Amino acid sequence: MRRKRATSVSPTASASATWRLRLLRIPLLAFALLAIAAVLRRHVSAPARRPVSEPDPLPCGAAPSDLTVGRWVATPRPVPAPLYSATCPFHSGSYNCLRNGRPPLAALSWAPARCGVVPRIDPSAFLAAAAGRRVGLVGDSLSENLAIALLCALRSADPNARRWKRRGAWRGGYFPRHDVTVAFHRAVLLAKYTWQPVDDPEQVHTDGIKGIYRVDVDIPADDWISVTKFYDVLIFNTGHWWGTYKFPRETPLVFYEGGRPIEPPLSIPDGLKRVIKSMAAYIDAEAPSTTLKLWRTQSPRHFHGGEWDRNGSCVTDKLLKEDEVLPYHQLSWDDIT
Repeated sequence: MRRKRATSVSPTASASATWRLRLLRIPLLAFALLAIAAVLRRHVSAPARRPVSEPDPLPCGAAPSDLTVGRWVATPRPVPAPLYSATCPFHSGSYNCLRNGRPPLAALSWAPARCGVVPRIDPSAFLAAAAGRRVGLVGDSLSENLAIALLCALRSADPNARRWKRRGAWRGGYFPRHDVTVAFHRAVLLAKYTWQPVDDPEQVHTDGIKGIYRVDVDIPADDWISVTKFYDVLIFNTGHWWGTYKFPRETPLVFYEGGRPIEPPLSIPDGLKRVIKSMAAYIDAEAPSTTLKLWRTQSPRHFHGGEWDRNGSCVTDKLLKEDEVLPYHQLSWDDIT
């Protein structure tokens, strides 16, 4: 697996036959779409399903790799209205910020170092660039959020889009105008994990352990193990589930490899590293060389007054500053692996 040198402000990854894994701090839809469309145009050979016309030039004449180095800058007010409305059929209730009355927020725009601020994404142009292709997102709710935003944005250019839930997808959509499929597969740890309760009630009483979550670091989750050859673009993430707030002392993660417990036992951060290495190796071995593979790490947690399940709120009109981001969310790919 070839990796580019990590930089301090790298928001995403782009690759053709091999990975170029970079840090995505804030999952803004406009940049994600632009990066995918850019690499689809330049680096992924057109599938037999549909020929692709000559692409438009990239912003500022940049190469796809140039789009991954830059910085976030404040979007001038008034911030443009969303590309979709609260009635988008791909929304789910809890994720529908428009319907739930979230107030207008400040926004950031991505400015590649060699280009300046990139223009707002054009969903019609994206669908044309991705014609005949399939885009799969795999991970936790952050990937699900991105998938919903992508589905709704693209629907603005193809109102005949319909729901698509095959191949184990949690949610997805098909866009018939350009034969494009976008789907999300829920796999919060990427690796397979199963609940194993304690058999002896006395043991629960003695040490408080109710059971363990067995994590097989070398086995992908069932939700995506069979889709590596189906998609032309695969976007992966994991991160927010790797903490004691999800897996406390009484129900810990225990890591296995080759069917046996790893000794000495791994901490949660070390388990995350082992899983990412194993999953990356699996993807390299199983996905075709023409598949575009992208990795994105988690965006910052920003709850106030409690966690997400303890009456915490993330409603604010102020964006986090770079010095307000926890160190864990500033890790480069090299730091993780």
